[in-house]
This record gives sequence, structure tokens and C-alpha cells, in this order.
Amino acid sequence: MENKTCPICGEPTSSYMGKYRKDGLCRAHGAQAKNGEIIQCFLCAKWHNADEDCECTKTKQTIEYNVPSPWAKQKNDEDKTINTDELTCIICNAPSNGKHFCYDCYRKNKDRAVDIRITNCRETEILDAYGNLQYKCDDGRKVRSKSEKIISDFLFKYGIRTIYEKAVYYYPNDNETITLHPDFYLPDYDYYIEHNGVDTKSYKANKAKTEEMYKALGYKVIVTTESDLGDIEAKLKPILRIN
Repeated sequence: MENKTCPICGEPTSSYMGKYRKDGLCRAHGAQAKNGEIIQCFLCAKWHNADEDCECTKTKQTIEYNVPSPWAKQKNDEDKTINTDELTCIICNAPSNGKHFCYDCYRKNKDRAVDIRITNCRETEILDAYGNLQYKCDDGRKVRSKSEKIISDFLFKYGIRTIYEKAVYYYPNDNETITLHPDFYLPDYDYYIEHNGVDTKSYKANKAKTEEMYKALGYKVIVTTESDLGDIEAKLKPILRIN
């Protein structure tokens, strides 16, 4: 059996029943990857902390992907090489060096599912820029996760009016606007609901910053976690004063 080593530390690659991990990680780094603590760079394929940018992207310089792109340097029937400088990102149409996505769209959407309609292989239309609406609730509305469905079904059960992902705007300075998308807004209670569904360091840090923005705006926010979903009524009934 071929010996393999972890690309991060050089320790033996984790294996199970004679089969190595495809990413080559050792047991310790494999656990970190599973927990979302480290991720593999889309550009240079090196591993780095999930809450930090890879060294190769900090300068935003264009480099070749390690994984060949089906768009890059293909030849047509006349054996002429396609000019990759003319190829653009399928989301925003910005120059992408022959790749499917430009750097900014990759960074923005790498953890999401984006629905795009492509017409005549030229025109693109973003149908859902924030992720798939794939879970149907009891009131017929669609949401993005099972967790949101549980919360939505509870609110519908007790006749509580809700607005899904009502945009909230935060202005940290005169030249910047941050758009927040709370999971639910309850107009009759003037409460926002934010669900924290991922237990990683970077996710928690982002959620903490979001909660600080709501607080700065003077908004009331109910924060739910995965542990609340087993008995969502016990979590929300006291806050919303439901008997």
C-alpha cells in the first residue's frame, strides 16, 4: 500500500480499511476540516484557517487554479486558442481569467447554492442570490434550511405574522452600507429571529458581529440555536408570551 502524507504537517494520511482520504489529510487535520476549522483554497489548493484568507489571495493577484477549468485554453476547430482574458464570471460577468467565477464571486458564494438562469449561453440572471429555497413550510412558504422550517411552522401554528429575510441596513460609516438578512421578522412583536445553525469559530464570529449591528440599531433579536429546535415551543413561547 502506497504511503501518503498530510499536505499540511507531513504526518501519515488518515486511512480506513486500506483507503486513504482523498484530500490526503492526517487524522488530526481531517477532524479540523470536518469541523470547518480549516478549508482548502480554491485557487492554490493549499489548506488554511477558515476564518482567514489564504496567503495566495491576500493580494488578489490572478493565479492559475490547480484544477483545470473546462473553459481555459481550449482550442476550436481551427486550432486557435481561446483568449481567456475575454471570458467572464458566470455570475457577474467580470473578467475571470478563463474560470467559471471571478475571485469576488467565489469568496462571496463558496458556501452557498446560487440559482442562476443562463439564456443562449450568454445572458445570466440570478434567481436566488442567497441560497436555495428548498424546504416547504406548513403555510406553503419555502425556506433555506430544516431549522428555518421548524421555526416557521411554529410561528404559523400560533398565527404569528412573519416576514422572511426582511432586509436590514446598517451604516458603519458614510461610505459603507451593510445589508443583513435576518431569518424572520415579527411585525406584531417588532422582533427579529436569527438562527445560529453552525458551530464553527468563523461562523460564530460572523454571527456575533451581526448581533452587535442589531444592537447598535436598537432592534430586538431572538437568537435560536440547534439545541433549541428539539423543543422550539419551550424556547419561543415565553419570549412571545404564548400560553
